[in-house]
Amino acid sequence: MTVVAAPPRTRTVQVEDVLRDGGFTHFHRRAVVVTGVAWTFVAMEILLVGFTLPVFGAEWGLSSTWLGWIGASALAGSLVGSLILGRAADRIGRRRIFQASILWYAAFTALTALSWGPASVFGFRFLAGIGLGGMLVVDPSILAEYLPPQRRGRFLAFLDFFWPFGLLIAVGLSWVFLDQLGNEWRWLFVAAAFPAFFAYVIRRTLPESPYFLARQGRATEAAAVLSEITGREVKAESLAAPVEQRSSVRELVGASLRRRSAVIVLVWIALNISYYGLFIWLPGVLGSEGAFDLNVYLLLALVALAQFPGYAAAIWLVEAWGRKPTLATFLLLGGASALTFAVADSTAVYVAALFFVGFFNLGAWGAVYPYTSELFPTRLRSSAFGMVEGVGKGAAIGGPYLFGYLIDATGSTTWSLVFVAAVMVAGGLVTLLGRETRGVQLA
Repeated sequence: MTVVAAPPRTRTVQVEDVLRDGGFTHFHRRAVVVTGVAWTFVAMEILLVGFTLPVFGAEWGLSSTWLGWIGASALAGSLVGSLILGRAADRIGRRRIFQASILWYAAFTALTALSWGPASVFGFRFLAGIGLGGMLVVDPSILAEYLPPQRRGRFLAFLDFFWPFGLLIAVGLSWVFLDQLGNEWRWLFVAAAFPAFFAYVIRRTLPESPYFLARQGRATEAAAVLSEITGREVKAESLAAPVEQRSSVRELVGASLRRRSAVIVLVWIALNISYYGLFIWLPGVLGSEGAFDLNVYLLLALVALAQFPGYAAAIWLVEAWGRKPTLATFLLLGGASALTFAVADSTAVYVAALFFVGFFNLGAWGAVYPYTSELFPTRLRSSAFGMVEGVGKGAAIGGPYLFGYLIDATGSTTWSLVFVAAVMVAGGLVTLLGRETRGVQLA
């Protein structure tokens, strides 16, 4: 009787294992740059609107409260885009939303040039914000699912390293179109939209998330993407990834995720109110400060440059120290810097405090993305980002409005800046209630 030996069993591996063994590759460098470009556009968008608010106020005779609503219009659109497109990315895939969101943003940013009054500016900025919301949700999700786990925190934090470039571009464009060419705000928005169309073409070169494909039962496609990412052959039959049932957003407030959802939502609310409340109004705040004879464009360039070392510190600390302590410390110190900026009585203190506001506030953003991505399972990751971005942007809408309202009510910017400082400190204290995620495997 002939005994037939059983064929050798193929060793099964998780997507996480393949990415860990493959390490950081040329694909990852390209993916970080392609996704990071979106952060450049978002930052550019925020500060561009800040520069145009005084122009709109003079052209249409608007109050600070009205201008606050215009400043918040893209944030309102971002709220809608985050909630809808984040959920869509979990249902139909990251890649489609990844491509469509930047194209949508570019189109409506260009159309802003056709505005004929404050209501139309608000409408076009709201629609452009829907695309921003999609980018803010899907970009960190898809990048987290490309990266090897041992480098995930560092390079998700590095994603925010692109933000200061957007601020510098905004300063440069505003100086050209509003200062040198004489308030040509329509051409300013056209110029801002053009590079986003180019970025749309580049984004088409990135594949679907291997985690998403594997959990959809599309093992052959997942293996092909993993082969592209790692530069090594990956066989479909070797992947072990159970096909998941359709997820429900109700899980985010269920017993197992309720606490972490509550903590991270409150942190995102604090970050959004403080950042957008301050930075949308910052050109006007600096321009109206009569006590110090300083060039507004140079000060804003200083803020942008301060963010580079802030991000660099966050990139190192999230791995060396941890996600939670880095985020909490940066928020607390950012609040202290904002309070110092509000009450500064000398040029040296004023400039130094402004530097550290940029350093700590934007460094906190560098820490919050890896922290959020690791708190939730893959089936809910984009939905979770949609939740925090959506709720955060909902709160952020109130930031520019309340900042402007306090200016109208008090006649100065001091109490507006104290408000920003208090919100940042509160966010830092809430972060201390969360859990650490450094070294935790993506579920």
